[in-house]
Amino acid sequence: MTTVLSARGLTIGFPAPAGPPNVVLRDLSFDLVPGTLLGLAGESGSGKSTAALTAMGFPIPGSVRLGGSVTFDGIDLLQQPIAALRNIWGSRIAYVAQDASQSLSPLLRVERLLAEPLRLHLGLRGDAARARSLALLASVSIPAPETAMRRFPHQFSGGQQQRIALAIALACEPAVLILDEPTTGLDVTTQFQIVSLIRTLIAETNTAALMISHDLSLLAMLCDELAIIYAGEVVEQASAAEIYARPRHPYSAALIDAVPRVDEPGLVIGIPGLPAARVSESECAFADRCSFVQPKCRAAHPALVTVSERHDARCVMATSLGVIEPQRQPPLDVSVSRSEGSLLEVVDLRCTYRQARGTPAVDGLSLTIHPGETVALVGESGSGKSTALRAIAGLHPLEAGEILFDGKVMPSHASRRARELLRSIQIVFQDPHASLNPRHTVREIIERPLVLFEGSLSRRERRDRVCQLLREVRLEQSLLNRYPHQLSGGQKQRVAIARAFVAEPRLILCDEIVSALDVSVQASILELIAQLTSEHGTAVLFVTHDLAVVRAIASRIYVMRNGCLVEQGHTNDVFTAPREAYTLELLAAVPRPRVENAAWPRRVRISPEDGSAGDESSTVGA
Repeated sequence: MTTVLSARGLTIGFPAPAGPPNVVLRDLSFDLVPGTLLGLAGESGSGKSTAALTAMGFPIPGSVRLGGSVTFDGIDLLQQPIAALRNIWGSRIAYVAQDASQSLSPLLRVERLLAEPLRLHLGLRGDAARARSLALLASVSIPAPETAMRRFPHQFSGGQQQRIALAIALACEPAVLILDEPTTGLDVTTQFQIVSLIRTLIAETNTAALMISHDLSLLAMLCDELAIIYAGEVVEQASAAEIYARPRHPYSAALIDAVPRVDEPGLVIGIPGLPAARVSESECAFADRCSFVQPKCRAAHPALVTVSERHDARCVMATSLGVIEPQRQPPLDVSVSRSEGSLLEVVDLRCTYRQARGTPAVDGLSLTIHPGETVALVGESGSGKSTALRAIAGLHPLEAGEILFDGKVMPSHASRRARELLRSIQIVFQDPHASLNPRHTVREIIERPLVLFEGSLSRRERRDRVCQLLREVRLEQSLLNRYPHQLSGGQKQRVAIARAFVAEPRLILCDEIVSALDVSVQASILELIAQLTSEHGTAVLFVTHDLAVVRAIASRIYVMRNGCLVEQGHTNDVFTAPREAYTLELLAAVPRPRVENAAWPRRVRISPEDGSAGDESSTVGA
């Protein structure tokens, strides 16, 4: 089997104010082979995107190449001028970004977006380009390609936008396809459709592919081979099925433990601390976060060693640890005393959008939440769940229905609600970057509800409360005077959660608050929500599209589709005996790695010692 692209010893750094550059990627090697997919897994900041972009020959602004080469078609991409690389990018090597809504020009219709690479690289124009564009849209299952060609990207759903981005990437039949978190933030059914499409297209076009993600379960379902990256280095590499079933590095095992599972109740386990920002020179970079750490882990930097046939790990304790068994916290105690009656009742809720010309976004929704209970509202994107949440918060007008709190009907608009009612219901939005004031410090953001609802508190008392909440959401007090742009995504979401809890509400509304986070950060946030609700006795309405997340945290589930409620019940009942076909579809869409899959007939060794790719008979798949 021929290697299409070969990376050897990639080492990348960024200049430091004084001294040598900060190394963020060191000695990375891999081979890409036609018809197979290599996965790179790790948390944000581990070096995955740096590795993928460098493998294309893309010069990352501000970076310094300290060593290594990338060979493609007999040339070293890292030695080529930009003009030569532009002839390769899009034609021979294609790239699919994480957020298609940002990568597709909003000013161009789909027809123009598809025609550009065809004209630049293949010289196709007119009818020939149009015919090829229609065929590409059909190949990625875009409905009514003729109509779709005349539309702009914003007129498509997130999943359809990602399909269009795939069509553009495959327009010139590239030899190599680079996929940078192409499913992050998509609902589970759309994600399943996209990864199935990727797997099919790679097999049909015999393309060599590299996919980066933080979700090990997704990569184990999709990829042939897998490399786990931490602090800029590969810490484990083997077949995808081998790593998921028999991890040999504590970091790989921790990533697996952080993934919620639909077939196993129990709260996921987050990874303590933050990822290392650079390569470690003198010790194991994961030592500060590792539950197996020993003094010898800090004595020297570990080498990547073979622990079993075609399975390598960078751990001084890999031999003594053996296969690291999965860990799970015991299932949550979801029993809730209902003697106090209902805290929140939603009765026949109906909401519309003006631009939809009266089509209901929410149609006849009814639900109940008791004090101290965590309830999940589940559905695909566009099902109406976020609209319902905003209506409960008083941020979206009601067309019909009632919302009762403590048995009393609430005014539909937040501006007409009493101060105590506003305090009792808090909301945490999906994107903390958009919901946190960029001109306020962490202290000012968390302190704001105290200023609004507890004006009698002194400045010192407010500061003490803010510091207490910071400790509860596991943030350092040193962050008090930082601004949102100086925080990671997980830290910003913790600040948003602290702001909601500081007012001591009785109900918190969570709108997809973990959908775009690393699985490790997601697990930490889920742990945090469970801890805080238990300590404060706060009820939670948790909106999500991910049923695996629901099983980890909720006592009851409401399932929505096209604005309507289609199923409800206790979590265990819905997971073990769903009554509706739509619920079964959502359950089936959750990634489930398996060992056998005839659709992927071979596995290819990453950077073999002899420089060639080896074929194996066993397989991995969904």
